[in-house]
Amino acid sequence: MTKEKARDDPDDFSGTSFGGAAFMVTVMALRHPRQSLKGLLTVVRRLGRWTTRLVVAPAALVGVIVWWYRRDRRPTFEDYLHSRHEE
Repeated sequence: MTKEKARDDPDDFSGTSFGGAAFMVTVMALRHPRQSLKGLLTVVRRLGRWTTRLVVAPAALVGVIVWWYRRDRRPTFEDYLHSRHEE
C-alpha cells in the first residue's frame, strides 16, 4: 500500500468498490437463483448447528452434573427411618 492510498479507500476488492462488489454479487445471485438459495440454506444450516451446539453443550453438562450427584447420593438417617416405618 502506498502512502497516497488511505486505508478507508473504497477500492478494497482489487480496484472494485464495495458497492460494485455488492452489485456483482446481487446480479450473480439473480442469474442463478437455485444455486444461490442452496448456498444460503447451507450457511443457515451450519449456523443453526453451531448455535445448537453452543446452547446444548452447557445444558448437557449441567444435566450430567445433576444426574451424577443424584446417583451418588447416600441414604440419610431420615431415609432409614422412613424405610422402617413403611415396612
